[in-house]
Amino acid sequence: MQNPRAPMDGAPSPRFGLSLLGSFELTGPDGIVDLPSKKLAGLLAYLGCAAPRPQSREKLSTLLWGSRFDARAKQNLRQALFRLRKVLGAHVLESDGEVVSLNAAVVLCDVGRFEAMVREGSRDALSAAVDLYRGPLIDNVAVGEEGWNEWLTGERERLLELALGAMVGLGDRELAVGRAEHALKAGRRAIALNNMREDAHRLIVRALAATGRQAEALKHYQDLVALLKRELNTGPDAATRSLVAELHSAQPPSGSPAVKEIALAQPERPSVATPPFANLRDDPEAPGDAASSAAVAGSERRQLTIMACNIVDSMALSIRLDPEHMRDLIISFHKMIEDVVSRFDGFIAQYLSDGVLVYFGYPAADEHDTEQAVRAGLAILDAVRTKASSSTPFQASVGIATGLVVVGEQLGASDTGQRVAIGGTPNLAARLQAVAPPGEVIIATSTHRLAGRMFDCRASVPSR
Repeated sequence: MQNPRAPMDGAPSPRFGLSLLGSFELTGPDGIVDLPSKKLAGLLAYLGCAAPRPQSREKLSTLLWGSRFDARAKQNLRQALFRLRKVLGAHVLESDGEVVSLNAAVVLCDVGRFEAMVREGSRDALSAAVDLYRGPLIDNVAVGEEGWNEWLTGERERLLELALGAMVGLGDRELAVGRAEHALKAGRRAIALNNMREDAHRLIVRALAATGRQAEALKHYQDLVALLKRELNTGPDAATRSLVAELHSAQPPSGSPAVKEIALAQPERPSVATPPFANLRDDPEAPGDAASSAAVAGSERRQLTIMACNIVDSMALSIRLDPEHMRDLIISFHKMIEDVVSRFDGFIAQYLSDGVLVYFGYPAADEHDTEQAVRAGLAILDAVRTKASSSTPFQASVGIATGLVVVGEQLGASDTGQRVAIGGTPNLAARLQAVAPPGEVIIATSTHRLAGRMFDCRASVPSR
């Protein structure tokens, strides 16, 4: 990490730079600063990751000296804090009784900058975040304490997930501005860190297709199928299958426009939006909308209404919440959707990390399936608004599309008899969900033709 520069507003720059993403490195005005012990480095690293939040002395002593008697552990902590102040200056730490924090005006830590850039989410910010992630958190500091190792393992996993999300997000933004080679580079870096990230594989497939390398894109997909079968005894998820079905149909990949605010719901006719997008293929009879029946066993061609529902900006939530809290939130969200969908005769096809894919019209079809899908989407958003608390506010968005698919048992999957729908409709529902404003439902025009009269529908407006 380079020595910090003075900010543009003229405020004094921090005297020290602390790099933790990769090897531990502390730099000062005169270059690299060597700390006399690993536990001193560990203490500074922990405070740097937690900054600016203060940490209790009891927590710090247990973390780094938990195997010692309580009195001895607290004494060791006092000595370590004294030595840090001696090496880095009296103002490096802020202390208020039983809590201690790192002074960000003195030490600039790359973890805090990394998280801030991921939260910002712009292309430039994500690019900077990806550049900052040099490797696993402090891979050169070993502390022989159980508490330390538990914290380090969890924090490494959390930061890796943020880095992978930033890489995929950066690739999406690069694709959106026509920089397919840059998107391909981001996707390949992501799978180099975790080759089970299916969204990173999708990014690579899309980037290859965008550069005209369709055969290479399909080959990458086949390699992914083999990898998932070998490592997890499963197959690609619905979003990946739909993407590849689109490639097989020889249709060029299309971008997903954003949408602005839509009308508020009327009391008796719930409000949804319909997208007037020429580049979101929405004809249920369009060639290639349903993939070849070779993709699934015991397959049949039928019309389904498919709903994609996800938590909005789950990446930012995962930064604010600890991993257990985030896990509990997702479990609660899945259960909420399950309860609502069961009331409207939907079939939950797949649980995603932060969302759910639901079929209406399967396994049994009904003339009201499309209407039920829209009502279920609105009911889910109402349930989320009721559930979200002030301590953990979150929102969801819904995309719904109707069209012909091939549905049957997935080949190459585990022996669970998973039923999947192949075609453009699941992909369209996912893309509509991705551009839906928080707390809103966007339906495809194919869905609107079948159920629009039951709802207060207004065309969504692509953002500029």
